[in-house]
Amino acid sequence: MLTRLRLCSAAILLAPSAGLRLFAPSAGLRLRGFARPLATAAPSMSMADAALPTLEDLTDPREWLEEVEGDKQIGWVKEQNADAVARIGEPSDKPLYGRLLEIMESDEKIPYIGRVLNGLYYNFWQDETHVRGIWRRCTLDEYRKEEP
Repeated sequence: MLTRLRLCSAAILLAPSAGLRLFAPSAGLRLRGFARPLATAAPSMSMADAALPTLEDLTDPREWLEEVEGDKQIGWVKEQNADAVARIGEPSDKPLYGRLLEIMESDEKIPYIGRVLNGLYYNFWQDETHVRGIWRRCTLDEYRKEEP
């Protein structure tokens, strides 16, 4: 019995007796046809032999940006901003910029529910007091009030 898993532009066919085979789809047959095998595992290899990555194996190349007030980090952000402005132009020169900024900074915000967990409703909120934002939580009854 074959089991087919579809992953982006390649498909994996799992055959218990033959091991693991990875196939690339042929140009004209995206859903059904498969062309040449890209890799074939040894027949003795099983899915149990495949090791999943550990937490130590997973690294974030931009973890250093978590120190948001560091000189190196602020310098990097300024470089990225300068590059973006050079490519697309100064956003404040566009007519829509002022209107969008007014909407985003308005006090008339609608609190939306970002997630529900264990019967509590969570909302990410930003205002002049909480510039970076805070997660708020409440019950459904509290959320339904005029000012949750």
